[in-house]
Amino acid sequence: MIVTSEANSRNQQQALVAAGLVAWAAGLLGWLFPPLWLLLGLSPFSYWWGRRRCLRRMTIVQQPFSNNWEQILLTHVAFFAALDEAGKARFRQLVQIFLDEVRITGIRTEVDETIRVLVAASAAIPIFGFHDWEYHRLHEVLIYPDAFDDAYQSHGGPDENILGMVGLHHLSGVMILSKPALLAGFAHQSGKQNVGVHEFAHLVEKEASEYGLPPEVPWMVVRQWVRYVARELARPMKYRAHVSSYAYTNEHEFFAVLAEYFFTSPELLKRRDPVLYSMLRDLFHQDTESLLPLMPRRRQGISRNTPCPCGSGRKYKHCCLEKAETTNPQPAT
Repeated sequence: MIVTSEANSRNQQQALVAAGLVAWAAGLLGWLFPPLWLLLGLSPFSYWWGRRRCLRRMTIVQQPFSNNWEQILLTHVAFFAALDEAGKARFRQLVQIFLDEVRITGIRTEVDETIRVLVAASAAIPIFGFHDWEYHRLHEVLIYPDAFDDAYQSHGGPDENILGMVGLHHLSGVMILSKPALLAGFAHQSGKQNVGVHEFAHLVEKEASEYGLPPEVPWMVVRQWVRYVARELARPMKYRAHVSSYAYTNEHEFFAVLAEYFFTSPELLKRRDPVLYSMLRDLFHQDTESLLPLMPRRRQGISRNTPCPCGSGRKYKHCCLEKAETTNPQPAT
């Protein structure tokens, strides 16, 4: 997402090649059919079209970073607070570009700056170790006031136990997140659940399968990971790794759940299974366990005793936090 000097140069060359091909085709057609010489006008347009996103991103990251966004990141996102200054600068750019390109829409609930920045942070954390990454398939994130069901309904029904989902079919390019679950994931650094990271880990897996792995990820590690997951999913219950049982739903949920552990409780994950931690470190190209000592231990985005942000009038610990801690997310579909 970030435009480096190398990426800018590569994009410029690609745009020039595209413009040259359009000019060549227009010239050939114009030689055969003189009125078609007018198509030469498409050459500069094709150059602009190829450069537009790159140039916009370069403009976006040159803009001052909002002080309000900075305070939200420092208050809620322990991952960001633990980064050095160069890392923070890069994280800010990822947030700026994401919020410029992806719509975040509230469905029967307010979406304030805190929610917007936390969604962007959820997107930035899993890909932070990659030099060049795109969420090609994501265009909008819908924020629901609570958990929802398979029909994307959220009216307090008994079957509404989904906290996050990557949409398919008519919702292709859309992610849905429960607002209370998103807030709860960033409220306590010591937890093991973060629905934002979970769902964006699903997107990382989908993007990798469709567009290829980032160059930082060795193929040998991918093969090792595939074999490890197949072996773990085939184990009897009593011999399985000490992670959430939901991870054993399928290989996709195994990856997303372990990503949550890796980015929220890496010290615990490494202590329980050093080999697993090592694979995730190589897959995400990040060493979160070494970052953990720098993370603020008691930094909380929402106090347990403050009024719940959903507007129920109850304390957060007796309302949305309780729901987020007792409800398991369902598979992304």
